[in-house]
Amino acid sequence: MLNHLPGSLNSEIPEVTSSQTQLTAYPLRETDAERWTRFVTEHPEANLYHTLLWRDIIREIFGHQPLYLLCESEGNIRGILPLFLVRFPFLGSKLISIPYDIGSGGALVSDEASELALVEQAIKLAREMQVNYLELRYGSSRPALARLQLAQSEPVLISEMELDSEEQVLACLKEDHRKAIRKAQNRGVIVREARSLEDFRTFYQIYLQVFRDFGTPPYGAHYFPTLWKRLHGSGSARLLLAYVHQRCVGGLLLFCWGKNLISKFAACLPEAVPLRAYVALYWRAIQLGLELGYRKLSWGTSSRNQTGLIEFKERWGAQTRPAIIYHLPVRGKAPSLEKYYDSEGLARQLWRKLPLKVTPSIGGLINRWFC
Repeated sequence: MLNHLPGSLNSEIPEVTSSQTQLTAYPLRETDAERWTRFVTEHPEANLYHTLLWRDIIREIFGHQPLYLLCESEGNIRGILPLFLVRFPFLGSKLISIPYDIGSGGALVSDEASELALVEQAIKLAREMQVNYLELRYGSSRPALARLQLAQSEPVLISEMELDSEEQVLACLKEDHRKAIRKAQNRGVIVREARSLEDFRTFYQIYLQVFRDFGTPPYGAHYFPTLWKRLHGSGSARLLLAYVHQRCVGGLLLFCWGKNLISKFAACLPEAVPLRAYVALYWRAIQLGLELGYRKLSWGTSSRNQTGLIEFKERWGAQTRPAIIYHLPVRGKAPSLEKYYDSEGLARQLWRKLPLKVTPSIGGLINRWFC
């Protein structure tokens, strides 16, 4: 199913046209789907989150309404902006690009004029729909947006590494990681790729335990089966599993598109940590990226006080920078994302005490809004 705005809104929102640049920004139409996909396929900075495939996954798993915008000039797409309308009873609504990731949202464009046209259209949408706020989650600063007077914050840091060649990667790899890779091999850690839905379900049980202990609400039980159904066959989602003595002790989920890999999350049982299972998984992810011709690996985001985690990423050769969040308050201010990363906050402390069996259902509900 292709994207339409809620109700009759799709036909009521006018196109935004700039006479100076001859650009037109408007909601995605059914007839534009192939052009959207072609633009995403050809853009070097595109990742899985920009695809219509990911749009359909978010709609299926979480029920959020996609409001996708594109910008064109003389019949050629110059930029896209994936947006989701997130609504929850008693809490209101918000427009986010994109939920469930910080640092991969916002517009994907060929030039600054197209970015301005798309964001201006998003602002118009937010005001007409009277959402709480509009939030655009970029992985870097966007100078073109300065004139729009959006509120700006840098709540987290994002780490990425180039995958030019194995020689280049090894040159950046610190000695302690080299030793840890050898230790994992000597201690019997074997990494292989998931081959079945049952593999995905096995990792989900580990993921539940690790995320409960960390104090983070997990995604619901249908998250991993949906990834298997929609993404695994095309190679867009790859799950690496770590085994010790034929027992699965951890895994790493990768999202793959174009030239860009995203490490969505990793989870290992406590007893696997001293065996260097995390290092084995990340090393295999780097090797896989090189083998398949990817050029960049995103290690995801970290709070500023997670200095150990940031250093762990940088010792692989990753470069760290602030993720930039642009906000437009409409009916209320956007909440502080820093609080979500506070590992010692009361909410996380209470979550750690929950019985493991109830965390999928409660976590799935919480993640409908906190996304």
